Amino acid sequence: MNRFYPKRGSVKQWLEDHSTYSEDGCLTWPYAKNPEGRGQIRIAKKLHYAAALMCEIVNGPRPTDDHQVAHSCGNGHLACVHPGHLRWATPSENQMDRVIHGTSNRGERHGMARLTTDEVLALREAEGSYREIAARFGIAYETARLIKLRKIWGWL
Repeated sequence: MNRFYPKRGSVKQWLEDHSTYSEDGCLTWPYAKNPEGRGQIRIAKKLHYAAALMCEIVNGPRPTDDHQVAHSCGNGHLACVHPGHLRWATPSENQMDRVIHGTSNRGERHGMARLTTDEVLALREAEGSYREIAARFGIAYETARLIKLRKIWGWL
């Protein structure tokens, strides 16, 4: 067996052994991670998130198929599997956690954003028709309309 790979079954055992971990700070998954930095484990040829398995060990089964693992530390992307940091949350609750932790990509942090926060605030104050405002800011009419109506960028 290659010395760089853990022994079969030892990875899941690691989770069970650390399910009572209570030290301060995050507990980082020491094995495989996906490109986003989240811990992963293959069981019966299927990939699972390590945090989801730890959450199931300490909090019981996922309440519904829609529930996700939420990290109170905001470090899921850093492979945190600390049992005290994990809980089941709805997608909406999990997104709000991302906003609180500063890991959300909404607004100008989103890769497709064409406006900055300051430009959105200026657009809201701008006078004229939606078409005139859109032309001034180099965006689509509908985008200008939705920003003015607070249907998008509504948190500002």
